[in-house]
Amino acid sequence: MLTLTLMNHTFEIPCAAEDRERLIEAATLLEDKLDQLPDLKGEGKILMMALNLCYDYLHIKEDTTQYTLRLEDQMNTVMKHVVSNNSTENP
Repeated sequence: MLTLTLMNHTFEIPCAAEDRERLIEAATLLEDKLDQLPDLKGEGKILMMALNLCYDYLHIKEDTTQYTLRLEDQMNTVMKHVVSNNSTENP
């Protein structure tokens, strides 16, 4: 069980031992994001922070997708080159 306090609310979170450190890291990130919005309070602050996190997530997801596609293209190019070299070496 992990106890976290966020915005003066305490949460008891059941978690596996291997998830504990990541949850603490997530809570720290959340607190940092909340601190970046000093002019907002309550629900508005939480919603704006959630929007910012979702935006960041979608940006990272798109970057990851593009990176994966580039790697697949590079891999296909290398495989074609290997096949081409093998066919010319072994007629």
